[in-house]
Amino acid sequence: MSEDTDLRSPSAPGEVLSIEELPMADGRTEPYGILRDAGPIVRLKNGGFAVTSREAADHVLRNPEIFSSKQAFDTLGSPVRLLPIAFDPPDHTRYRRMLQPFFTPRTAALLEQSSRDQVGRMMDLIIDRGSCDVVADLARLFPPEVFLTLFGLPLDDRDRLLVWKDAIIAFADLSGSAEPPPQVMESAVQLFEYISAHLAECRQGRGSGLLAELFAGTGDDSLNDEEALGLCFLFILAGIDSVTSALSLMFAKLAVEPELRRQIVEDPSIISEVIEEMLRVDPANSVVPRVATRDVELHGHLIPAGSNVGVALGAANRDPVELDNPDTFDFRRKYNHLTFGGGPHRCVGVHLARMELKVVLEEWHRRIPDYELAPGARPQVNWPSGVIGISSVPVVFPPGGGTR
Repeated sequence: MSEDTDLRSPSAPGEVLSIEELPMADGRTEPYGILRDAGPIVRLKNGGFAVTSREAADHVLRNPEIFSSKQAFDTLGSPVRLLPIAFDPPDHTRYRRMLQPFFTPRTAALLEQSSRDQVGRMMDLIIDRGSCDVVADLARLFPPEVFLTLFGLPLDDRDRLLVWKDAIIAFADLSGSAEPPPQVMESAVQLFEYISAHLAECRQGRGSGLLAELFAGTGDDSLNDEEALGLCFLFILAGIDSVTSALSLMFAKLAVEPELRRQIVEDPSIISEVIEEMLRVDPANSVVPRVATRDVELHGHLIPAGSNVGVALGAANRDPVELDNPDTFDFRRKYNHLTFGGGPHRCVGVHLARMELKVVLEEWHRRIPDYELAPGARPQVNWPSGVIGISSVPVVFPPGGGTR
C-alpha cells in the first residue's frame, strides 16, 4: 500500500482533540465514538496524531519503516530497551525469529496446568469469604506468577516483583519530558539487579526457564546480556500489566451482565469467543505509539517527520466500515481485531496471554458461577494511561461459590 496514494481522500481536517481528556472512566463507547467521528486521522492538541480507522491502523502497524516503534519507545522510562518492541526491522526481525519458538500455542499449552494450579490456590483463599476484590485477589497476582514460572524464577518473589513493576509503570512517561523520582529509580535498579542475577545463573548453566533455554542454543545468533534484560523488562512492564488490566476490564463487565455469565456457566466452550469480543470492544492497550520517520500524507493529512502517531486500537476495533453495529458486544461475531497489534510488531506473547485469560475465566466460573458487583461499587478505568485498567473490582457471591 502506498503511503502517498491509497490512503488519501478529500476529507477535510477534523477538530483538534486531546486523548487525555476523553471520558474513558465509565465506558469506552462514547470516547471511541468521539475519535471515530473526528475522522480516520485526528490531530491532537499535543501536536501528534491519532489513527482511528481499521484501514489506516493496519497501514501504520504494517509499515515500521514509515511509522517507527523503536523511536516511540526510545523515550519510555525504562532502564533498558524493551525487546523486541523497542526495535524495528531488521533488528526486530532477528529477535522475533529467535523468540518465536518459545511463544507458540504448544508452549502456552505446556504452561496451562501450572497456571490452573496457581489460579486454584488463589481462589482457595477467597471462595469461602463470599466477597473479594477480583483485581487485588486474583487479576493482579496471577500474571506475575506465570512470568516467574516461564522464566524459571521462585514464585515467592511475586510480591517484590509487583512492587518494582508498579513503581516503574506508575511513572512511565512516553513524552520523555520528566525525570524519574528517586523511588522509581530505586525500583528500576532493584529489578535490574534481580534480573541480572538470574541472567548470570542461566549463563553459567545453573538457571532454568526461558532464558536458560535461549542461552543453551548454539551459534553466534543469540541474545547478549543487555538484550536478555530488555526481554525480561518487556514481560514485566508490559506482559504482566496488560493481562492484569484485561482481566480487570473483563470482570467489571461480567459482574453486571448476568445473562452473559449464565451463558458462560452453561457452556464454558464459549469462553474463548467471549474473550476475543471483550478484547475487541475494550482493549487494555487502547492506543499504541509510533513515530513518523518521514513526511507522510494519510487521508489528506500531512504528518511531518518526527510526529507522534497513536494507533487508537480501541476505535479501530469498532470501525463501522468493517462491522455492523460495531459498538454492540456480540461474542458470536468472527472478527480479527487489532488488540494484539498487527504487522511485524504483533504481540509475541499472544498465545500466552490468551491462555492466561481463558484459564482465569474458566476456573472462576467453574467455582463461582454466581456473583455480582458489591453494593455501591463503581469500577472506573485509570485514565490517561498507556495501559488502561481498573484498580478495583469488588464482587460478592455465595460463600463457598454455590448458587444463591
